[in-house]
Amino acid sequence: MSLAIELPENLSEQIEARQIPNQKVKAVAIAALEIWLAQQPPLRPEEPFTSDAIAFTRKLIANNRELFEALAQR
Repeated sequence: MSLAIELPENLSEQIEARQIPNQKVKAVAIAALEIWLAQQPPLRPEEPFTSDAIAFTRKLIANNRELFEALAQR
């Protein structure tokens, strides 16, 4: 599976200003998705994907900022 994510302009600018390689950004995104998926109950086929994923991901990153910053440094 391939996934393209369009980052908000302010986030893209910060990543570029800090010269964080795309590979590190990808690693952080994958780690966030893995953590998020591990905490989700399995969806039934008839259940749509809910919009709370964005709020959850923001909270996840806020609560684990040190982890994500460490991942970005690798």
